[in-house]
Amino acid sequence: MRTSKYGQWKKLDAVLKNCLPARMEKALNRAAKKCALLLVREIKKGIKSQSPGGKQFAPLAEATIEKKGSSKALIDTGFLLSAITQIIKDDVAFVGLLRGTRNKDGDEIVNIGAIMEFGATVQMPNGVTIVIPARPFLHPVMEKYLPEIKAIFAEEILGLMH
Repeated sequence: MRTSKYGQWKKLDAVLKNCLPARMEKALNRAAKKCALLLVREIKKGIKSQSPGGKQFAPLAEATIEKKGSSKALIDTGFLLSAITQIIKDDVAFVGLLRGTRNKDGDEIVNIGAIMEFGATVQMPNGVTIVIPARPFLHPVMEKYLPEIKAIFAEEILGLMH
């Protein structure tokens, strides 16, 4: 048995693709992409300038500077910086460090990022306590650019009305 389509299927397809829900989905997807790319760019810039979102990093301890040969926080090998990424699926965007990404020593970058973002107190086997101050690199940027993110979404949604 053979079936045939009758009617103006191409016209119906065009109307459905142009309906508000489909256009809204595309607009939200565009906005999510723009925002994710903006945040990744600004987070990386903030780390390089040592002042993400305009908030200066806590200075490194002299022993740390001596050990790594630099006074720049979060920049040693470049693994953390290069691991900052975005994933966009439909109208949802993830910006940050992905679980499973590891540096050359096999350490999970997301764990290192969490220590840098929130700080940590580490008790060493020899009894020494090391306090790593928070050096937030994600949240200050997201807070600073929240008005711009809202504007990007508003622009895309308002663009549907024209």
